[in-house]
Amino acid sequence: MTEKSVGICTLGCRVNQYESDALAQLLFERGWDVRDFTEKCSVYIINTCTVTAESDRKSRQLIRRAKTVNPDAFVIACGCYTQVKPQDVTGFADFICGTRNKTAAVEAAERFINGFETGKTALPAPSTLPFEPLFAPHTERTRAFVKIEDGCDGKCAYCLIRIARGNVVSRSEADILAELEALYDAGYPEAVLTGIETSAYGRDTGTDLLSLLLKTNGIKCPPRIRLSSIDPAYLTPAVSEKLAGVKRLMPHLHLSVQSGSSAVLAAMRRKYNADMLYRNIEACRKNIPGVRFSADIIAGFPGETEEDHRKTMRFLDFANLVHAHIFPFSEREGTEAAAMKNRLDKKTKTRRAAELAEHQEEINKADAEKLTGTEAEVLFEETDGGYAYGHTKHFLYVRVKADNIPRGAVKTVTLKSYENGVFEAE
Repeated sequence: MTEKSVGICTLGCRVNQYESDALAQLLFERGWDVRDFTEKCSVYIINTCTVTAESDRKSRQLIRRAKTVNPDAFVIACGCYTQVKPQDVTGFADFICGTRNKTAAVEAAERFINGFETGKTALPAPSTLPFEPLFAPHTERTRAFVKIEDGCDGKCAYCLIRIARGNVVSRSEADILAELEALYDAGYPEAVLTGIETSAYGRDTGTDLLSLLLKTNGIKCPPRIRLSSIDPAYLTPAVSEKLAGVKRLMPHLHLSVQSGSSAVLAAMRRKYNADMLYRNIEACRKNIPGVRFSADIIAGFPGETEEDHRKTMRFLDFANLVHAHIFPFSEREGTEAAAMKNRLDKKTKTRRAAELAEHQEEINKADAEKLTGTEAEVLFEETDGGYAYGHTKHFLYVRVKADNIPRGAVKTVTLKSYENGVFEAE
């Protein structure tokens, strides 16, 4: 029998990382030696992403790289890219599975190692499959991720995720609450509820995200709860008023905004316009004391004018974001946007993304000046080079000159200065 060693590599979102961690746990429980992806292994698993063309390229590159590390290795590719374009990796991967059947990767690895036939692919349509029960080990004693749903019912013009992940399927409230209690018992100070469309949780089971969050008030769970990316349309005044009653919810929300222009949002097939975006953010500020925001922004969507671009710049001013993930628009074959005729050239998209990023940094610097000298509570996550690093409740990134602060410690610091996205504190 070949040595049971496996290297797992993940691209893309937190959901992918959670699922990769779960596969690593399953293999470990079956006696596998889970190694770093760069080490020589008998099996490699690459959990792919297809959010952008660059994600596709990196996925292909990593699949090929596995064979260069060990030409005799059995290479498994799974995830969004392989679900959408399996033909692109058939010549490089020995086994291919998709998004809602990732445990097929574990079974294929076991069959290979024991000398049995594995087949080449296992790619049923995601929407024909239920929520895949995966439990991720949480090796850090700081922040744990808890997957609560999979799939997306949106029809955004630029996105392949609905095709790659299928419709919304939700994990049971009982399972989620049980995992949160287990994380509390294990000493985790923070948990992040994550999914492909987190705000759609419960749409298929007759409950909703707000109901789940309110139930955390009545159980043992980590003292900090965060949400991954939220659709701004979900945060109505009525919802944000009730969110204020979730005792452990951190006052930071990451919004899947994409643009500050109603015309662009309509072309993107988003569920809201700029007026709703502004109104819901104002309501959150009114209802959730001290709430701050971060956001995803796409620059240079087809048809975006210079005035549309300026509206997104003005949105950055209004939102006063803690940080922004800004990307130039990436065409995805098979989406509505890829067929639009009013596409912008690469130079324009790159320029607008750079201008947005520069403006956001100016906002961050002005914000930092106001915060200098104030106190903040930090959850420390790592130490490196004589410094301890962590995040505040508002997800500001902080470092303190100290090498004796343990992971998972929560301490109050005084913010002193800011540079390149990091607050210096003491």
